[in-house]
Amino acid sequence: MRHKIRATIAGVAAAGLLGAGAVAFTMESAGAHERWAQASLRSADGTRLGSVSFADDRDSDDTAVTIWLRNTVAVEAFHGIHIHANDTAANGDGCIADPTQSSSTWFVSADGHWKKDATEVHAHHAGDLPSVFVNEDGTAKMRFVVDKLTPREVVGRAVVLHAGPDNFGNVPVGPGADQYTAGSTAVAKKQATGNAGDRFGCGVIRRD
Repeated sequence: MRHKIRATIAGVAAAGLLGAGAVAFTMESAGAHERWAQASLRSADGTRLGSVSFADDRDSDDTAVTIWLRNTVAVEAFHGIHIHANDTAANGDGCIADPTQSSSTWFVSADGHWKKDATEVHAHHAGDLPSVFVNEDGTAKMRFVVDKLTPREVVGRAVVLHAGPDNFGNVPVGPGADQYTAGSTAVAKKQATGNAGDRFGCGVIRRD
């Protein structure tokens, strides 16, 4: 399904686009009501990294998402940010991480990307969001509007900030020397998660 995203860049922000054909993206002013739900992002050692809020958009039936970051990983770079399902008790609940352990173990308790339909592929997951660009001073602020989720649907799920950029599943598959072999493990991983790297920050979305 084709989703639309419209975004504004506020002060220190820049947004990465979802994969080709996944969204319609226009730059326009948009207002929102008071936030309805919010996640406070924290690193594995508990440092507060910023917040992500969700609100009903004033000008439409869509949802306004605002991301504010500071003290983040790798500056002057894009970072993947997703809504994760947080729905498998066997993996724990919420945002669990031990900073003394490998970063590959951080926040696995948040489970995989949130999907409304098991057939959804990256970057069509309901939980796939535009990448956020972190400035030289470690800050970022971005606001966009989406029609694929509501604030009420995301309460109890988790927002995860990744250490690397999201490729949105845009993997060149084919027989050419500059392409990947279809069905390889690398292709499956990239198309499932965007290959955005370890989970650097996490926050459970709660009713504000």
